[in-house]
Amino acid sequence: MEYKPKIALFQCLWCLFSEADQYWVDHNLPSSIHLAKLSCTGRINPLYILNAIQGGVDGIMISGCLPEKCHFKEGNLSALRQHDAFLNLLDYIGFDRERVRFVWLDLQDLGRIQRELADFEVFLKELQPEKQLATRVSALSGGSND
Repeated sequence: MEYKPKIALFQCLWCLFSEADQYWVDHNLPSSIHLAKLSCTGRINPLYILNAIQGGVDGIMISGCLPEKCHFKEGNLSALRQHDAFLNLLDYIGFDRERVRFVWLDLQDLGRIQRELADFEVFLKELQPEKQLATRVSALSGGSND
């Protein structure tokens, strides 16, 4: 059986302008991709990402509007600042920072979300699956991963 990386997709509610793209995300995502919709990428709590890692994802994609076209003016710039600070924690727990990818989408980017996810899946297949990472995250948070 072919290895299919597990991906957590955090999607801004406003970033997919194409009805066809949004329909694909809502109804045709591969089962290896878990969708979490948020009002803005600036509303992503770092604990959401830690929970995804602890849950065994191989990669995380964050999809938002172009910085100059954010529905909440500067929400995605806030997300980018959080992301930059969050990379240090990822390094600490041993989660390769390349496994977290930001994608800024524009109105003209029809079909881009599908291409970005497919490219990310290929990239993750080339990396070795994260082993025992959930245990490290659990130990870091003081929990148990049974």
